[in-house]
Amino acid sequence: MKVAVFFGGKSCEHNISIITGVQTMRVLSVRHEVVPVYIDNNGEFWTGRDLNELKNFKEGAKAKKVRVVFAGGSKNMYSAKGKVLSQIDAALLCTHGFGGEDGCLQGLLTLCGIPYTGSDVLASSCGMNKIYMKKMFEREFLPIVPYVSFSREQYKNDLYSLVEKIKQELKFPMIVKPANLGSSIGISVAHDFPQLFESIASGLFWDNDIVVENALEGFSEYNCAALGSGSDVMVSEIERPLSSHEFLTYKDKYLNKQKGQSGAKKEFPAQLDEKLAQKIKSLTKRAFKAIGASGVARVDFLCVDGQVYVNEINTIPGALSNYLFSKGANVLSFADLLDKLLDIAIANQKRRDSLQFVYSSSYSI
Repeated sequence: MKVAVFFGGKSCEHNISIITGVQTMRVLSVRHEVVPVYIDNNGEFWTGRDLNELKNFKEGAKAKKVRVVFAGGSKNMYSAKGKVLSQIDAALLCTHGFGGEDGCLQGLLTLCGIPYTGSDVLASSCGMNKIYMKKMFEREFLPIVPYVSFSREQYKNDLYSLVEKIKQELKFPMIVKPANLGSSIGISVAHDFPQLFESIASGLFWDNDIVVENALEGFSEYNCAALGSGSDVMVSEIERPLSSHEFLTYKDKYLNKQKGQSGAKKEFPAQLDEKLAQKIKSLTKRAFKAIGASGVARVDFLCVDGQVYVNEINTIPGALSNYLFSKGANVLSFADLLDKLLDIAIANQKRRDSLQFVYSSSYSI
């Protein structure tokens, strides 16, 4: 099978996406013909053999690459001059963040008729936007931390009412998050109103919509992944990220690891009593279904004083959460996980192709 691996993207998670993409191509190439599709910081698409090696993305490297485009109604990948370079059987998405995880890329591939891994346009959008994600979780009665959300315009034009709402519904400390970012970018904790306004200003640098939540104290964080589609969903083993901060920072997650340090410390499998473990696994499956997710997604939890809260869902998680399926009842190798994702992608595309898109009426144009 000829599989296009999409990675990079016009996103502040660009570098993390490159790592996921290169890891995936290395494993995928054993069983399939891999076509790298790198999306640069300007949003342009490129392909080339050099793009499957991490060293070719380091500063000063000059990878040989060709700019490519995709066209609606065609599974072909074209050069910028219109030459057919390759016909794509399926797309494997390793694109974290804006433009790649939020439904935009999924929309392009849907128009092209190319099967793609992960969630569809709607589920991707809801999974990326923390405001709509929380609304979907609330609708399905999933436990979430109290929050207030607002737009840049609301903050600018109706600050008094917004502050009153925050006073009524939340308490310090509070955590401020850009609605559409991941990897802890733009997130900060406020312990009073001066810090809150400063945190909101920082968040608005990254996004036009903001979420403010109660910042839990003395909590434990847990992650669990779900894999499947529709009613056929299985869950992974649970991990517990460890941090000395009030939340896991970008540095905790990635930078230390790239410098040869251990990165964020983790307890895997997490040492939990069976009742709590089953509750987290059950909530993982419910959160996955709540937004209509497909493929693989990681659900993050906060737990304090025996109460478990669903924090967020990541529809294209780092390393595609393959490591979470390395232990437990549902063990899968990375290669088997990728094949399962491709099988789900093709099945989803067949369901889309089976629909009728032409309606004939008695009226003529």
